[in-house]
Amino acid sequence: MRNGRTVKYESLRIRPFGIHATHRGFQSVAEYRGNLLHYGLAFIAITAICFAVTLVSAPDIDWPLYLGGWVLALGCVCLAWSHPWFWLLGPFGALAGAILVRAGTDGLDAGIGPLLLIPILAVAVYGSRRALAAMIGCVAGAVIIVHLTVADGLDMSPVWRQDIVLAVLATVLGVVIQDLVTRMRRERNLAEERGRIIEELALTDPLTGIDNRRGWERMVQRAVGQARRHRQPLSLAMLDLDHFKAYNDAHGHQAGDDFLRKVALDWEERTRIEDHIARYGGEEFVITLPNTDLAGAKVIVERLRTGLPEPQEDDESGITCSAGIAEWDGSETVRELVARADQALYLAKDGGRDRTVVVETSGRESGYTA
Repeated sequence: MRNGRTVKYESLRIRPFGIHATHRGFQSVAEYRGNLLHYGLAFIAITAICFAVTLVSAPDIDWPLYLGGWVLALGCVCLAWSHPWFWLLGPFGALAGAILVRAGTDGLDAGIGPLLLIPILAVAVYGSRRALAAMIGCVAGAVIIVHLTVADGLDMSPVWRQDIVLAVLATVLGVVIQDLVTRMRRERNLAEERGRIIEELALTDPLTGIDNRRGWERMVQRAVGQARRHRQPLSLAMLDLDHFKAYNDAHGHQAGDDFLRKVALDWEERTRIEDHIARYGGEEFVITLPNTDLAGAKVIVERLRTGLPEPQEDDESGITCSAGIAEWDGSETVRELVARADQALYLAKDGGRDRTVVVETSGRESGYTA
């Protein structure tokens, strides 16, 4: 986390083997399982209904085959549930289990055509093109092997013809559905990326690259909430560059912008990872220091204030920095905390600049110059 925003690294995302590229993976196993429940429950329910109906229509049941099909299908689904990398075992296991259940009830001579739709559609929705091609190959192989096993030679029975037609239909539907889903995912991902970029631009200062006032306001609300929940100290510092207008007048606005960028980069590198620095406006910066009392805040702010980057060599404007620090009293609002820090900064400016003024929680002010 930096400047209050969590950075999401692509390498940390769960990308199960054979998942479609535009799906963008899952952030956690919990998200994967939730997505499986949300979208895959229908496929599981349809498969279970098909398995149950075969019991009603079957005159004679081969219980070992029937139960073996259930065990295989449910085992593969459970493995896909617990280990995202094996998610393809779900549809492939459902196909194999369905064939065994069909063999144990109506017999393979009754055909397996309707059972072919479920795994192909599942892979079409979630899988890559290679995964879909592999599933289509397995379906075609299952149809051929089953009918060569139960038929005499290559006699094209009506059931065989029906299964071939259904296999072709499932293949066409799978390809079309995957193309449509891919387009929808691509558009969704593009919209999400645009939204993320717009949000980043709205919260980032374009000159320095750190958060702007809006980004800081969003972050400081969370910081105060966390300090309240965990009963931790929280300090806020306002820092303003002294004589910056004179530097701008002497060297031009481009030099002034360059100096502001150097200050922001230097301060960001020298603060702790949990601290947050933002450009409050003009040459004024605000630093939020979680889990830091006034004594700790003084040390951090003084290190930054007295260690400004070197301006241009011929500069005679004498850029220094004034700072005001306030510690959250445990009950005040963000506006009140900012007002006290701003009051401390005003006292530092009024007292001669190039100094730090601290406003005690009780309302007393104490200042010192390094």
